[in-house]
Amino acid sequence: MTGGAIEELVVAYDLERVTERAERRRRLFRSRLVSLLITVLVVVGFAIWLRSQGQPLGLWVSVVIVTISVAWAAISYLIYRRARRELGELRPGTAIRIGRGGVVIGDLSSGWDGVAEIATVKGGLGRSARLALRLRDGRTSSVALDQVSVLPATLDSTTRVYSAGRHGVDLTALEI
Repeated sequence: MTGGAIEELVVAYDLERVTERAERRRRLFRSRLVSLLITVLVVVGFAIWLRSQGQPLGLWVSVVIVTISVAWAAISYLIYRRARRELGELRPGTAIRIGRGGVVIGDLSSGWDGVAEIATVKGGLGRSARLALRLRDGRTSSVALDQVSVLPATLDSTTRVYSAGRHGVDLTALEI
């Protein structure tokens, strides 16, 4: 088996993966709505029954339970909207390129001398962790790690090899 030298690592945006994630978020939101409807029906029925038994506290308990259920459904909706927005903003093409000459992350590229830091950034509510590039001149760019199909450790080792040990990917944001 013969093989040539690998000149660079090129990672494309994984549209299928992002589409599946948005679809999962949609199903989760719908299930939360069904759960909310069932909760409201049961709690209202229970509150009416408690009130008929002379227990006015049942109304307050019902309000708290319904409020929690509505908040849970609202959070699910926000997460779903964020996934849809990310899907809409995603463009086909190269997300990450690492080679001997330098690095490209998102829409920002630089030679190794211009790189200040390559690091992972912790995700937030409904967001995955991101791979971020910060240049010495202050410009930054990032790519969501769930939008690519390569492991962060692979990115780290590839960065170390192609930068001749000058840079690596700071993976501390991924630690639990």
